[in-house]
Amino acid sequence: MPNVHSYPHRHHGFSLIELMVALVIGLLLLAGLSLIFLNSSQANRELQNTAQQIENGRYASSILTDDIHHAGFFGRFFGNTTPPTGADPCELTNVANFTSAMAWHIQGFRAADLATRADISSTTCGGLLTNANLLPGSDVLVIRRAQTQTLTGNSVTNEVYVQASATARLVRIGTGAAFASAGLLNRNGTQAPIRKYVVRVYFVAPCSVGSGTDGVCTSSDDTIPTLKRLELSSQGGVAKMVIVPLVEGIEYMKVEYGVDDVPSTVSSVTNQKGNATVDSYTLTPTDWTDVIAAKVYLLARNTDATKGYTDDKTYVLGATGTAANYTVAPTIYAGKETFKRHAYSTATRIVNVAARREIP
Repeated sequence: MPNVHSYPHRHHGFSLIELMVALVIGLLLLAGLSLIFLNSSQANRELQNTAQQIENGRYASSILTDDIHHAGFFGRFFGNTTPPTGADPCELTNVANFTSAMAWHIQGFRAADLATRADISSTTCGGLLTNANLLPGSDVLVIRRAQTQTLTGNSVTNEVYVQASATARLVRIGTGAAFASAGLLNRNGTQAPIRKYVVRVYFVAPCSVGSGTDGVCTSSDDTIPTLKRLELSSQGGVAKMVIVPLVEGIEYMKVEYGVDDVPSTVSSVTNQKGNATVDSYTLTPTDWTDVIAAKVYLLARNTDATKGYTDDKTYVLGATGTAANYTVAPTIYAGKETFKRHAYSTATRIVNVAARREIP
């Protein structure tokens, strides 16, 4: 009979206990990797938010600085202008008002404190700068100047233009065609350049995208504070002030004005008073024609809240007036402490206005 060999029984694969141990180890590794990924994603998100906040603050400062720098530019005009008794920044059609308002190259409206809206009751901007569209505590800044580019070809219907020589200026309303008459002439007999008349009203709105009429914020819109401006423009042949959103996350804007009022007598050399030197900074200049510089303070915040973060800092947005006007304490932004913030400031010389006062 053949030999019969017996072999021990062999097992293949893992036992139940080994399988459970492997699953536990795998789950621990997966949990660790998930935690690392979550922390990395959160850190990356915060880094992006911070970078965006810094970029927004710098960009907003750059926009305001550039426009303030060019305030009072009206081409070759170098003469004096009679200050108006009041200048409405939302004027649309009155040529006489446009002409007199040129003397106020810069103009401001300031709130009594950080919980109050700027008082614009003396203007016709109320339809656009409503209580729902104007954030409490921030200033309203008006810039008037001419566009740097000259008009070539046809004008735009009901667009406002200014033509200026060295000693005279003329406000003209576009007709949709080239201006028929020369208007003002240079000394050599050529037509003085014609430029678009620029009026910009800067303000801080409580939303980034307004769903109301003409882009006005409503209670159903987002709650991202945004730097915006009203721009004088002609749309479809109709003159109007247009809301232009600029930079998200700008929570407060405060402005101080550098005044040149010494000496107070008109110089026989420059035909202007002052000497192109800032004598003092103020919140409410007695005469806007004396303003030759401006300090702008901005408080920017992240557009998204940071989980687990509490902002307990106090931000100082100026040095003139009472602390209630410019000190943003935690009690001011109560309920919004989870947003990270940063304050920005910049000082700008109004070149065209100051240069006219420089004594050789």
